Amino acid sequence: MSSEETIITISLDFLDVHFAEVILKSLEPENKQIDEKSKIEMTLENQKLLIKFSSLSSLSTIRNTIDDIFNTISTSENIYITVKRKKN
Repeated sequence: MSSEETIITISLDFLDVHFAEVILKSLEPENKQIDEKSKIEMTLENQKLLIKFSSLSSLSTIRNTIDDIFNTISTSENIYITVKRKKN
């Protein structure tokens, strides 16, 4: 267990605001699944999504959480692109 807080900030630029909003909404369940030693704050500034993750957990737990976030983003991105192609 880590005795110091680890803070990670991720900034993601998307092509449009709607896409960024979809990704933000897809990440909401991640906020509910983190351990009690961690906190996620997500904000949207136009098409830029800012994710601030802070934790007192072990580095392996932090790495797993960040991996989950990126996996969710990747899956959401693939679904968004597929749906958008089918609409066009």
